[in-house]
Amino acid sequence: MGCGDRMQRDVELEDPEPDLTDEVVWLRRWEATDLACIQAASDEGRIPQSTTVPASFSVEAGQAWIARQHGRTRDGQGWSLAIADAESDRAVGCVVLLLRPQPGVVGLGYWLAPDDRGRGYATRAVGLMASWALQVQDFARVEAWVEPDNAASVAVLRRCGFDCEGRLRSFLTIGSRRVDASVYAKVADRGTRS
Repeated sequence: MGCGDRMQRDVELEDPEPDLTDEVVWLRRWEATDLACIQAASDEGRIPQSTTVPASFSVEAGQAWIARQHGRTRDGQGWSLAIADAESDRAVGCVVLLLRPQPGVVGLGYWLAPDDRGRGYATRAVGLMASWALQVQDFARVEAWVEPDNAASVAVLRRCGFDCEGRLRSFLTIGSRRVDASVYAKVADRGTRS
């Protein structure tokens, strides 16, 4: 029985085994040596507004953030993995899958440290994570909520085969602002649809 057939919160979660890689990026558990990536995300300004990355970086805040990412899987919330360069093992960003209340549905999120953007890391990470969710974990749907004017994220999702399904008005909170969200989704190929 796949995850889509069970109650979401009753699913026992385990990290991908083996780690997900396409030999350019490697999706792996966060490590204590990844603090430079978290600091770069903290310093970027926009990432902390829409994620749990600390807005003010310290070694202690970075370590606490890593511990929370490990807790997501342990506590049955989902997966938060470092996007690492496969050759150097240097963390360059984060990709997250969180269980939605609807059975068989997971929400996708991702970010890259500013200096590592424009190299294809996000597209590769999103493609690996979405394929793993749909084909290995047997989820029915992976969805992402992005601001409509976030052209870089929209391009990543489109390259990975996500379709735009609509716009949710005043749906997200970014910092102190309410913003619209475009809903992008990729669904499992279940053969004939009714």
